[in-house]
Amino acid sequence: MKKHNIILILALAIVFFSSNIIHAAGDKTILIVLDEMNFEDIENIFNDDNLGIGFINLKTRKPLGDNSLYFSIATGRKVGVKLENYKGLYKNRDGTIKVVGFENMLKDLTKRNNNIKVDILGEKLKKKGIAYIGDNSSAIIAADKGGNIKSGEIEIKYDEKWLKEKTEHHLSNSNTLVLSYEIGETKHRIDILKNYIHDFKDYNILVVPKGVHKEMKYILNENLAPIVYVKDNSRGLLKSLSTKREGFITLEDIFAELISINGESSSLAIGNKISIVEKQDNLKNAQNLLKKTVNLLWIAYIFHGIVYFLQCYSAYFIYNNKKDKFSDINLYNNFIIVNIFITLLMGASSLHLKIILYLAINLLATYIITLFISEKEVNVIGLFATLTYGLIIFGILFYPEIIYNSYVGFNNLVYGARYYGFNNGIMGILLVTSIVSYFFVKGLMPNKVLDNLVSLIYFSINMLVLSANYGANTGGFLTSVVLFLVIVYMNFLGRNWNTKNMMILILIGILLFGVNMYFDSLSNEKSHAINFLSRVKLLGISEFIDMFKIKVKELVKLTLLPPFSIVIIAQILSLKRLLKEDRITIRGEAYVILFTAIVGFLLNDTGMITFIYMVHYLIALLIYEITKNPSSI
Repeated sequence: MKKHNIILILALAIVFFSSNIIHAAGDKTILIVLDEMNFEDIENIFNDDNLGIGFINLKTRKPLGDNSLYFSIATGRKVGVKLENYKGLYKNRDGTIKVVGFENMLKDLTKRNNNIKVDILGEKLKKKGIAYIGDNSSAIIAADKGGNIKSGEIEIKYDEKWLKEKTEHHLSNSNTLVLSYEIGETKHRIDILKNYIHDFKDYNILVVPKGVHKEMKYILNENLAPIVYVKDNSRGLLKSLSTKREGFITLEDIFAELISINGESSSLAIGNKISIVEKQDNLKNAQNLLKKTVNLLWIAYIFHGIVYFLQCYSAYFIYNNKKDKFSDINLYNNFIIVNIFITLLMGASSLHLKIILYLAINLLATYIITLFISEKEVNVIGLFATLTYGLIIFGILFYPEIIYNSYVGFNNLVYGARYYGFNNGIMGILLVTSIVSYFFVKGLMPNKVLDNLVSLIYFSINMLVLSANYGANTGGFLTSVVLFLVIVYMNFLGRNWNTKNMMILILIGILLFGVNMYFDSLSNEKSHAINFLSRVKLLGISEFIDMFKIKVKELVKLTLLPPFSIVIIAQILSLKRLLKEDRITIRGEAYVILFTAIVGFLLNDTGMITFIYMVHYLIALLIYEITKNPSSI
């Protein structure tokens, strides 16, 4: 009997021990930092399709460089560190590694960012062990706050046997390994890496390039690079809550994913865990995704350029009061307004993969519709503002791709400031079309009660679609709140500006913002805004000051740079002339648009784009007012 008990105990012990080993292997992670990687490399290195592919924006804060990239991964937030503070690697007799200069880099980082607090990846994973193999500053990723690494090598031999033995040795007492690997131009190193990844495919393997491959470094792409994740035999495109876009993750997500695998968390983390959305032909999907992104960037530049050029061209004739040209200018304005609607409609197609065909269909359809409608006695601006407004609402609620695939709603993923929700261009168009559309249908209202009800519906919808759960544009949401308060003041408070009404408006504004933040905090997919407020609560006013400085610098820099500065000056000159016209009957509507445009400009880092598009609609309305009254020309 005792013999049977002993055998049973031994069997249970073996099963328990084996399960622990399997579990531990599943938690092991190798982060491979490559010099660069393109689609051909991915195809050659990975034996099968059981991997996740996506794109990551490698842009960091200044000063730019490899050290800033490594520190951004190590801290889970985009930062910049001075190159000269890194002094090299030193291996102690006990096998630990010292990153010389790490503490000075960390001190410099926090000093230049208002003494901001950060978590360090090496410190978070210290208990479960993090090792390093390499010969450069990528060791920053594995270092703790003192610049120390538990174990590793400060050299790398491009020998398959050596790499495998060193990896097994260091992962025997660590859960995570950071491997720096240079592919260069050699097929030999690709073959070694291919076999290496095959040998350790049961581990989590995250492959990140430190630079954009020359074959993928298009004229407009300086920052987007492919990233590969081997995990749980999953196949598809990478995604995270930071981007909410299939095929894209952020630099900050690497930190969040690595600590999550090790059962750790960080209240200071900006990024989110990485998931793999199942796709059968993941490599082809990734290739098409990059092509579409670059094409959309070209499309955005081309059409924004057309809008800006026409604004400046029109301003010359408007400012010089060349009223014989106003009919032509009215046609140009209508063309842009119709085109905005057409580009949103085309967002549902896949024509962006063939840019010449896209441009031909887009411009031809816009031209034909503009000529046809202009010949009719129809308020083109009011009609298409209403159609555009309805399409934007439908898109953000049910099919966001039509917005993201339009030049007005395209989020510049190469720039990497926003991945989902409304950019400041589409936000401005949403607000201005809501104003124009409301005043367009206002005349159809049979009584004041229905008019007030419609106004509440219009401007409440703005706040809804710009809120954290939909458009996720905090500056835009605040602008929509201000617009809502303006309408309340005009329609419900009798335009009576006194202390009582002012307090009512302030309380309504605070309540609306508070409700938005409350529902955001309850959401499983919290926006950047609520995460930012959480960090402010945790880190104090320094986090707010840091963000405020970044936004103000961005706004001032972009506003002063051409073409934005030139277009804004041109628009101001046009408005100065047009608002002097005696026969303008829409002054109330005009001042609502102008005031909202100024608020949108001040509350957003790229608010000048909001201003330009809102004022375009305003100028179009004023020109239309003049041209429909021939006696005023």
